[in-house]
Amino acid sequence: MQLRQTLGWIGLVAAGFVWSISNNATAQEWPSRPVTIVVPYPAGGPNDTLARVVAKKLGDSFGPAFIVENRVGAGGNIGANAVAKSKPDGYTLLFTSTGPQANNKFLYPTLPYDPVKDFSSVVLIAKTPVIFMARAKAPFATFAEMVTFAKANPGKLSIGTSGHGSVSHIASEYLQAVTGIRFLNVPFAGSSPLIQGLLSNDLDLVSDLVTSHVPMLKEKQYKALLMAAYKHSSSLPDVPIFTDVGMARFEATAWSALMAPANTPTAIVTRINAAVNDWIKSPEGQKQIASLEMMAEGGSPADLDTFISNEIDKWGPIIKKAGIVAK
Repeated sequence: MQLRQTLGWIGLVAAGFVWSISNNATAQEWPSRPVTIVVPYPAGGPNDTLARVVAKKLGDSFGPAFIVENRVGAGGNIGANAVAKSKPDGYTLLFTSTGPQANNKFLYPTLPYDPVKDFSSVVLIAKTPVIFMARAKAPFATFAEMVTFAKANPGKLSIGTSGHGSVSHIASEYLQAVTGIRFLNVPFAGSSPLIQGLLSNDLDLVSDLVTSHVPMLKEKQYKALLMAAYKHSSSLPDVPIFTDVGMARFEATAWSALMAPANTPTAIVTRINAAVNDWIKSPEGQKQIASLEMMAEGGSPADLDTFISNEIDKWGPIIKKAGIVAK
């Protein structure tokens, strides 16, 4: 009996050793053919643009092409699910964001994938913060003045967001909850109608990702009140963040991250992580990310695991309290 147990343990150790050798060999051979990076959003948006830059850099680093494929629909769930169900061999990656990996599990009654268990984290690349803005002729110039006006005129101010269930919509609900004010919520499809709403003075306020608004804000065509970030924007350094106005530290961003199917070999994940981090830290990477009005991040796969867990813990209660569901 003891001999059989000993032989059994030897067999298990040997099997693990063989698996380790096989895993390392696979990682060393990777990539021997093109790699697909799935973007679960339409082409042309900031996340897609950054994905194509990263894909080009990874292709330059590893040889075979990294090809961006847009698989859109259901708030990013279709693309995320496609990657979750893919073979974990390093040849299919997901360039994902806040919705598919955090918020959608609260917005949709069910998901066809588990945003945590079905993926291996690779690297957090960048964040795009939400900014709260006011029309040029609004009867207030600062965040504090806006709160005072809103409390004196409950329900009078309208706020446009970039879509029902978007991070800008959820961030506006958080702002109302912590300040005790109420806005008339007006969801739009994207940033362009929000810009027109502010320029025409049809909207009092807008909650949106900062990306599309920097030129108009610099030209004072409308007013920046508050940035939902942990640090000040390099393009708009004078815009206050939550701690500047006496509120608790808070961040609302659409972030960009690379994920792989669960059980993708660790050695492959490590190689991709190192290559992307090298690019993020480079002057070229810093410049390209800043040109998209994003904030560069980087870090380890474990850092991304922690970040996503914190995002889920942060947004879940806000979405549930506001009663937001996908439409």
